[in-house]
Amino acid sequence: MAEPKTRGKQRLVALLSLIVGASGLMGCAQTTGGNRSREAPPTAARIPPWEWWRDLSSVASVPDGDRVVMRSSHCPSGCEFDRHSEGDSRFLRLRDGGEGVIFSTDGAGAVTRIWMVMGDGVSEPLDASVRLRIRVDGRQRPVVDLPLPEVFSGATAPFLSPMVADRTIAGGGNISYVPIPFRNGCEITLVGAEKSKIWFQVQARLLEDAAGLRSFTGREPLTEFRSLLERTGSDPWKGGPFPTISGSVVLAPGEGETIATLAGPDVINGVIVRTARQNWGRLWLRFTFDDGTPLRVPLLDLFGAARATDRAAQSLLFGADEQDDLYFYLPMPFFGSATVELGRRPTEGPPGVTVEYAVRRLGAPPPADAGLFGVQIRDATGAISDAGAPVIELGGRGSLVAVFAALGPAPGDDWDYLERDEQVFFDGEATPSWFGTGIEDFFGGGFYFRGPDGRPQPFTQPLHGAPVVWFNRRAAPAMYRLFLGDAVVFDDGLRVELEVIPGAVGVRMRTVAFWYSARDDEGESAATPDG
Repeated sequence: MAEPKTRGKQRLVALLSLIVGASGLMGCAQTTGGNRSREAPPTAARIPPWEWWRDLSSVASVPDGDRVVMRSSHCPSGCEFDRHSEGDSRFLRLRDGGEGVIFSTDGAGAVTRIWMVMGDGVSEPLDASVRLRIRVDGRQRPVVDLPLPEVFSGATAPFLSPMVADRTIAGGGNISYVPIPFRNGCEITLVGAEKSKIWFQVQARLLEDAAGLRSFTGREPLTEFRSLLERTGSDPWKGGPFPTISGSVVLAPGEGETIATLAGPDVINGVIVRTARQNWGRLWLRFTFDDGTPLRVPLLDLFGAARATDRAAQSLLFGADEQDDLYFYLPMPFFGSATVELGRRPTEGPPGVTVEYAVRRLGAPPPADAGLFGVQIRDATGAISDAGAPVIELGGRGSLVAVFAALGPAPGDDWDYLERDEQVFFDGEATPSWFGTGIEDFFGGGFYFRGPDGRPQPFTQPLHGAPVVWFNRRAAPAMYRLFLGDAVVFDDGLRVELEVIPGAVGVRMRTVAFWYSARDDEGESAATPDG
């Protein structure tokens, strides 16, 4: 077998640590790391969900009793420009001195994501005369009181990059993932924004009680979180080397081969695939956990690529690195057994396709409240037009942790279809409790991903991105978003739809949702067949 490709030192170390630990070359069906007995990681109850970086296994937890809330500048009364029409205030209430409340909640939890844009058709610099204030636990003195640009510039502690990103590097959006925990409520306000054109989204994770929770002070170092995001593209899991099965197969059309059979309880915490880019669309992986329904996922969908010719995602936990090695690091727990198969679609092509692979496991049990990994793939080959249609629909109790979507207008090449706001219905509710401000905003961009030059710009960030914005000169972005600290938890089903806009251009969409279903539920947790 040929030596691995030359790469930068960091990516070389990350890849080799996954594949062989200390040796250095992928072999045929070799196992590395041994069958070590490892101490079980801390349970999710010991780690607040927004501190997931302390133990990546906790990403798979499906807690009972948590809630997720999101408030945006969406206008419920139908005003034309999302709270910017005459007489329709964007504020929940006004305080003295021109201070408007944009988010307020009771109880214990943490703000996990803040997104904002300003402008008129193109994302413009945030107005430094507008201040953002955050108060926790009913205190009058803010723990954050900063001009808007300083919140997202990446240079003002604790809002440091890459935990935050501004419009110049994030497709027109300004976004913060710095967690703001609170024990007894939180309020976020804007000062001096009464006449500003500003759009926003604020998301929070709420807990049943505040036991062990420390409220935000503004002095949190968050060094581990920041360091992890800076290593995006490398192995994010700490504590290795881990037991690994690696090898190489040559697949003819329609062939498949089992590449790993594992005994639990354990967690698959890494899958690497290396093959020529033109083969990406020909291959699939099938996962079977605890004798459940097999999850057959096309390679393109698992690793976040719309087409083999396009740039793939380059997120913290899935994507393709700069040398086109495909990586997937989301935890996949199993309690009895796990099987991984690699296969090729029965389509035309070369007689044999060579694929190198590595499947790695944690070597320790998953958290006690870990759910079963699931994938849902929906392909709307017809246009989603006036009728609301689910783009994600999950059953039972679970947690949505990542979404990849490839969209396009139907028909035409206009960007206007991105104006459809996302609507999230929890637990069978008739009216969505989560109403967004636009598709590109949901994925962290703004104003059709237009950069400072006024043109749509692709971008990749650790937790969100749009690596593709054009296809054949059409407005056809491919986008991803990871919900880690802000995992979308639900007790009795989750449905995500696009807003109905009569007469608007239709949407063609393929969505891939990664989620965990509670083990005491029987909700759907299988991928749709690849088409």
